[in-house]
Amino acid sequence: MVDKKILPSVIQFKPISDRISVLRLKSKFVNITLLNTYAPTELADDATKDDFYEELDQVYDDIPEYDAKILLGDLNAKIGREEAFMPTIGKHSKHEKSNDNGIRIISFASSKSMVVQSTKFPHKSIYKGTWKSPDGKTVNQIDHVLIDNRHKNIIEDIRTFRGADCDSDHYLLGIKVRARINVSKEKTVTCEDKINVENIRHDKVNKNLQIELNNRFDGLPLSDNIEEAWNTLKETVKKASLQILGKKKRKNRRKWLTPKCEELLNERRKLKMQAEQDKKWKDKYNNIRTKTKRTIRNAKRKHLEDIIRGMEDLIRANESRNFYQKIRNLKKGYQPTSQLLEDDVVMLTSP
Repeated sequence: MVDKKILPSVIQFKPISDRISVLRLKSKFVNITLLNTYAPTELADDATKDDFYEELDQVYDDIPEYDAKILLGDLNAKIGREEAFMPTIGKHSKHEKSNDNGIRIISFASSKSMVVQSTKFPHKSIYKGTWKSPDGKTVNQIDHVLIDNRHKNIIEDIRTFRGADCDSDHYLLGIKVRARINVSKEKTVTCEDKINVENIRHDKVNKNLQIELNNRFDGLPLSDNIEEAWNTLKETVKKASLQILGKKKRKNRRKWLTPKCEELLNERRKLKMQAEQDKKWKDKYNNIRTKTKRTIRNAKRKHLEDIIRGMEDLIRANESRNFYQKIRNLKKGYQPTSQLLEDDVVMLTSP
């Protein structure tokens, strides 16, 4: 996922496997390649781990040489504070000793002239942990960020943001990078009010609109310029229609979201923070979490049933246009705006 503002700067996205993907961004001084990974757990067998790191080694070598290479993700690795590894890992890890996955990622970093930046910044312990066990008793630092030694200074800070609520056992890991991404300038777009044309079906409203238009047309000045006359006529019709027909309400994408769902979501968010500070709130948080999921699921089901009943009423009232529009929307579902990327273009310049 990338911000819309930097979408034109995306050079390439390449999914390698279910554990590795690559995103390459165009920057002002040096391109940035983000190598996103999900490593096997500590309990996985050695063969699985070896396969993963062999594939990771191959993917890393395929990255253009002069890119700033950032490897990040859930590496399932506890990195310690062993003095022998200090040049690679620093001295601010949450853990004292590295586990097997930790040794593997340190070895990989050393072989590729990389450093583990996620353990090099001094922070309080609560800002280092990235994963919390289901019982709430253990917090480990297993999500990490590595960067090639040549570009390590572009990362200014790395820390955990525990306030982000995504209903996960992992915390959000924020990385502050000092780099100039080629961001396209935002275009100022003025959103015009949409006219509720459905109201023109009512005879009384239709008659009022005709009267209002006749009154406004009588006072229009005459012009020999066709373009000017057209713009004047268009604005007159728009203003009269907005006044009589009214504005069309914006559609809520999450129509199933009821006040009860919002209330439970807010309560779950508050209890999550309390459960992290005091274990006695853990059971209550788990209960409200289960209740929230069940309530949202029921709200979605009820919303679908209401749509079906509404479609039945439309077909009985012989409103075929609205009926088939409802069917199209229901079959299509949510359609995000498509953002297309052009193929790479080789720029040739004369010496």
